[in-house]
Amino acid sequence: MKRLSLFIALFALIVNTGFAQAHTQALEQTQVQAPLLLGRWEGSMEMPEGSLVFSLRIVPLGALLDVPSADLYGYPCSAALLAGDSIRLSFSFGGGELDISAVLSDEGANGTFRQDNTGMVSSGAITLARSSMEEEGFELSLKGKDGAVLPGILLLPAGISRVPLVILHAGLGASDRDGNNYNVPGRNDALKQLAQALAAQGIASYRYDKRGSGASTWLVQGEQELSFEAWIDDCESIVASFKQSDLYSGVWLLGLNDGAIVAAAAANASAGRGHPIDGLIVACASADGTLDAFKKAIDRAPKEKQAEGEAILESLLAGRRVESLSEFYAASFRPSFQPYLMEAFSRDIETELEAYAGPCLIAQGNMDMQATLADMQAMLRAKPDAKTVIPLRMNHVLKDVSNDVEDNYAAFSNPSYPVSVEFVDTLLMFIEGML
Repeated sequence: MKRLSLFIALFALIVNTGFAQAHTQALEQTQVQAPLLLGRWEGSMEMPEGSLVFSLRIVPLGALLDVPSADLYGYPCSAALLAGDSIRLSFSFGGGELDISAVLSDEGANGTFRQDNTGMVSSGAITLARSSMEEEGFELSLKGKDGAVLPGILLLPAGISRVPLVILHAGLGASDRDGNNYNVPGRNDALKQLAQALAAQGIASYRYDKRGSGASTWLVQGEQELSFEAWIDDCESIVASFKQSDLYSGVWLLGLNDGAIVAAAAANASAGRGHPIDGLIVACASADGTLDAFKKAIDRAPKEKQAEGEAILESLLAGRRVESLSEFYAASFRPSFQPYLMEAFSRDIETELEAYAGPCLIAQGNMDMQATLADMQAMLRAKPDAKTVIPLRMNHVLKDVSNDVEDNYAAFSNPSYPVSVEFVDTLLMFIEGML
């Protein structure tokens, strides 16, 4: 099993590389020249010890890789050359590299792969066939800030016209339209399942890949391009698109986890530009913003390191970058990350909620081990007229779980756990004005 294990070892490197390193790989080409290549392709890599099943989702800016046996889903390519019916893809896994080449057609495809894990090289043949799996809903790409195109899914309930619409915003970082993050083994499909549950109740939804995630991964070419404000601007632009279409009875905005602050800020920006949303849902969010988290981390640092940490924060809050860093803070405040931090430090969920004048629902799961009742109470002090709900069995990713800790964590990477019915029912009542 050495060669199969080699690929699994490549995946293991992801856990420690995270968002920054995976996104610093330069793309040789970012625009697919052959639209017929777009879509999902199922395949296998032929190895002496057996076949390794994988799939590719080719999108306008690159390709995303799934390897179920490695619990790897939605991993973005670091380089893509796609022209005519040919593909050449590279995937970087920290110290390893996987290259895939093939010629595609509707009848199937043959090609080759090569993987190199710090000098341990293997190669072989691959086969690919267009997937028969169809996405539920309509592929809909909308323009965000500066005309950036953000792919998403519009899911409409069957046979109903002029329905309510909920825009779903995932957490920060690499969390995609479905609520999954390729840095975390497995997938939970929380937002995808929520969209399906809403459709069953007669409510439309739109979920999209924000820049830096999913099919929008390559809109962020490196950590230095990360922008908190761009996420807010993109979300506000999407709200405006749906509000101006006048096709829906109302538009609501839901922010999950740390994506809630983006949703709340976008709600305020939308109101300021004359297209207020009909309601805001804050789901499983902490009251602590990025600045709070860094302040707490510095307070826990060795006493002799705290003064430097406080000085760095003071400089970034004043909009001044810090070039000279001790080894202790070199990673946390690396220069490429500082522009993002300066933007994130200026945003706080309590401040946004205090400014938000519309209807609001704050939902916190009783089984949430990340956000707490104290977080809900802090947000409620900022928005005293908000409605609240604490679904009895809901965890941090909206899933219905038992009170067993292992069961709770398993739901973060297993789509078989259902979204909380109590949360969906409360959300329906909120949208219908019955809460």
